[in-house]
Amino acid sequence: MFRVRRFAVVAAAITMMAGCAYLSGLIPRNLKYELTLDPQVPRDRGDIYVDLEDSSFVYSHEGAFVKVMHLDDDDLDRRIPKLFDGRHVNPYTREDRDPDLRYIPPRFTVFEVKVINETYAKIEFDPAKTVLTTDSGAMLRYYDPGRAGEGVDPLGGNRFSEYYKTEIGRSGLDKDLNLERIGVVYKTAYHRHRPVFREDERVGYLVFDPLPEGVASASLKISAFALRFDADNNPKETVDVEFTFSVDQTVIEIKPEPTGI
Repeated sequence: MFRVRRFAVVAAAITMMAGCAYLSGLIPRNLKYELTLDPQVPRDRGDIYVDLEDSSFVYSHEGAFVKVMHLDDDDLDRRIPKLFDGRHVNPYTREDRDPDLRYIPPRFTVFEVKVINETYAKIEFDPAKTVLTTDSGAMLRYYDPGRAGEGVDPLGGNRFSEYYKTEIGRSGLDKDLNLERIGVVYKTAYHRHRPVFREDERVGYLVFDPLPEGVASASLKISAFALRFDADNNPKETVDVEFTFSVDQTVIEIKPEPTGI
């Protein structure tokens, strides 16, 4: 189960003479889910480090860089805010509290991945060759952003198009909203088969299912990061990279605002 960190909640009887009242005990307490992934830098690897400017986890190899940063739901909602009419089009987060949990549960686990090429003719990061593993034995596969009919094989990964097909409700409004979310996915998620040429960079989101409860650590494993290609455009030099994080999943209790009378 998630750890529950209890904040001080003021509980007082309704006092008319004082002119104010706290309705704690009558109003359901507000809870909030928080997820923190803290990079664990290996001591014997000078090619893996934390960038002090943006706190991203970095793999560096002779001018090729892979930078990974976990984005929590607050980060994602700031980057993809509601539309002017209040519609929640962020495909990576939820909007409504679960009535049983009394907080908004996570929809996905999201990383921002930036690939930078300073020296090679071209390099290529393939999101389909990533796996998020946990100390509990879970192995989570990425979500592919490709549109239906594009013919891109997710190599055993999930598809956003399939996920949101199950999420579509009966009303046309639900369908239109999910189509907008798929459009956001297509623009923001990291796509397959997108090489990065010299003096260029590429950035996108790498998305997995939520981490199971009780997880203490997780590793993002990147296989076959391509550094060089042969004359037939097949990778001839690749490396495997692993980023390990300590995990803190917490449900905190939010102090309710006092109700003045």
